[in-house]
Amino acid sequence: MPDILRRRPALSPAALGAILLAEGYASLATEILALRRIVPWAGSAVSVTAVLLAVYLAALAGGYRRGGMLARRGGDPRPRLAARLSGAGALAAFWLSDVGTLAAFGLPLPPLAQVAAYSVLGIAPVAWLLAESVLLAHACAPAHEPSEKAGGVFALSTAGNVLGALLTTFVLLRFLGTAAAAIVLVGGLFLAAAIASLRSIPVAAAAAMAAFPALDLWIEATQYVERNAYADYRIVELGDGGRMLDVSGQGASRHDAEARGWDYAERVERTLCEAGERRVLVLGAAGMTLGRGAPCALDTTFVDIDPAQERIAALFLGVPPDKAGRFAPADARAFLRSDAGGWEAIVVDTYSNRRTIPQHLLTAEFYRLARSRLSDGGSLYVNHLTWPDDALFRTRAERTLRSVFADCSAWPVGIEQGRGWHEALAGAGNLLFRCRKSGLDDDRAIYSDGLPRADLDRSLR
Repeated sequence: MPDILRRRPALSPAALGAILLAEGYASLATEILALRRIVPWAGSAVSVTAVLLAVYLAALAGGYRRGGMLARRGGDPRPRLAARLSGAGALAAFWLSDVGTLAAFGLPLPPLAQVAAYSVLGIAPVAWLLAESVLLAHACAPAHEPSEKAGGVFALSTAGNVLGALLTTFVLLRFLGTAAAAIVLVGGLFLAAAIASLRSIPVAAAAAMAAFPALDLWIEATQYVERNAYADYRIVELGDGGRMLDVSGQGASRHDAEARGWDYAERVERTLCEAGERRVLVLGAAGMTLGRGAPCALDTTFVDIDPAQERIAALFLGVPPDKAGRFAPADARAFLRSDAGGWEAIVVDTYSNRRTIPQHLLTAEFYRLARSRLSDGGSLYVNHLTWPDDALFRTRAERTLRSVFADCSAWPVGIEQGRGWHEALAGAGNLLFRCRKSGLDDDRAIYSDGLPRADLDRSLR
């Protein structure tokens, strides 16, 4: 081994351990917070996750390679380690903030291209610098047999990964919000850089690490009811005297003194009452407004993956938490699997952003599960927010639904306000489906020239 590598100053085991834990924590927390930041703009589809993770891992690979080359250079590696940790902190502070995400998702690109731009321009450099930091920290480690030293360094970094995943997801995002989670991430990197070499932290990096999380904390406190692992929640006063619950940029619910909701919710309520479907399960609780002000009394149970929905709904409705309604915090599909069923109606109204429905709630298997939890003759209501260019999705989603339920009807909301059928589908809007459980759901027969039995079928009724 060259003398220049032997004589490098070493960090104490405690200092090295703290640096590697902070680096590992920041690496996983950055991925989680980046995915969370993407949700209001592009949703949480598998394709979105795949793009960000692929770019992040590619950046880690490049950073490890480059870090190994940097570690072989002469001189004290600690200033270089501090510069990279603080640089990663500054970039994370910007790109995980409202300003950074707006910069990327304000680009005139399709949503998936925006995700790619955000990943490459914003998140990849953070991963690169953190990967370089691991190899530079390795160069600062006390002398040991090379494989033992490398194993110890990557073990500590991986332990930080585990801490970052668990603490960020189950504690910080759930109880303190996105700004607090970013502050812990950035603060950890600043402390790690200070341990390595306080005087080597650039002033601009320190300023960025302080400014952007502080700005986000102020925005979160003044503009939002809550920002947690699932969504951004705001209560917006409308000019007509009503209030809107904005969930990740979409108007999820409306409520006023007469308990009037959005047009599609009012239509669902009227249909439930007309059909005598009173025992109702609502999957997607935002605002917990369905049934309030309905023409009849509905026995409604709300299910949502976000446990905070009950508290948020109480604030939105202006009632005590125990008066907001019956609520179960659970994933919709998981709830149905363990549910006894017997519902007269199930309403599916779940969105993670303006254009994205959780894809496991769009499959034939999900619809068969929902059908099994309906009482005989019960109805499944499905709300699709559609766009003019959604023909492929709309066609396949409807085909999937009708593959399980023989009796399905569709209603573009807006027709009852005097709009035509074409006009109601020409722009973004709600397309409601009502599918009834019947004995014909397994029937797959079609009429053909070879088997023209339409008249016979009618005569049997």
